[in-house]
Amino acid sequence: MDIDALRCFIAVVETGSYTRAAEQVHRSQSAVSQKMHKLEEQTDKRLFIKSGRELKLTEEGKFLLGYARHIISLHDDAMRQLQGSRQIMRPLQLGCPDDYAGGILPQVTQLIYQCVPNLPIHVHCHNSMQLRAMLDAGELDVAIVSRSSASKAGLFLQQDTGVWAYDGDTKRLCQYYQQNQSVPLVLYDESCHFHHAPIQSLSQHNIASQVLCSTGSLGAIQSLVLSGQGITVVASSSLGQMVALTTTDAPFILPKMPSVVIEMIAAANTHPNFGRSQLAWVCEQYGLKLA
Repeated sequence: MDIDALRCFIAVVETGSYTRAAEQVHRSQSAVSQKMHKLEEQTDKRLFIKSGRELKLTEEGKFLLGYARHIISLHDDAMRQLQGSRQIMRPLQLGCPDDYAGGILPQVTQLIYQCVPNLPIHVHCHNSMQLRAMLDAGELDVAIVSRSSASKAGLFLQQDTGVWAYDGDTKRLCQYYQQNQSVPLVLYDESCHFHHAPIQSLSQHNIASQVLCSTGSLGAIQSLVLSGQGITVVASSSLGQMVALTTTDAPFILPKMPSVVIEMIAAANTHPNFGRSQLAWVCEQYGLKLA
């Protein structure tokens, strides 16, 4: 099988569309489509089915995906070893959402250094949506992101639970709610599922709420919440000095928040010193540390 076709195949799987895959591999959409058609002809199997706007793998496609990733890893590792003596180690462009920068990022970078000693790393902090766009544009080599759908686009890092959080002053929160009959919210911006979930869940319980502030910065959320200006919803790993709000302390019904799957995704054209096999090792070791 053609290496470029397998690389395109992985990009289609990880992006869920021919358009975004084409951006990642720097080819036209029609060229990617042709390569997928040729791959299906070679295997005599249907690899994708349409699910709304996204492409989903068939069982045969899932079977091929494991081999495709292994083949690409071996290919890239071989090229890396052959070219290593004349390569200059450039910085690894790593994307990470601000809310994972405190707990997850240090552990990931530590593992990257263990895997590739002396590899410079440049970290870009944006939300998951922006990081995916940067991967597509070739501006990142790898990114830590929240999984956007049920499809397993990247390599699993961990699952985290959304929790309500406040400054720990139960009396002040109760007084505010009694006076205003509304829950003061300080939330992530609308690109985050922790923005919509608390508003919708409170509404379903006929509890009024007001978004006092929304931001993409975890630091801003923490400072506003700790100054008593509202409550929030964050991943449990992002609590920091904030206190988890329990049903016992809340003066209103506290709906359960959704969990989030955190994964790492590599660009179609991987870093010359940090390819898919290195990424797989980092994710595996991260999981072992959590176990």
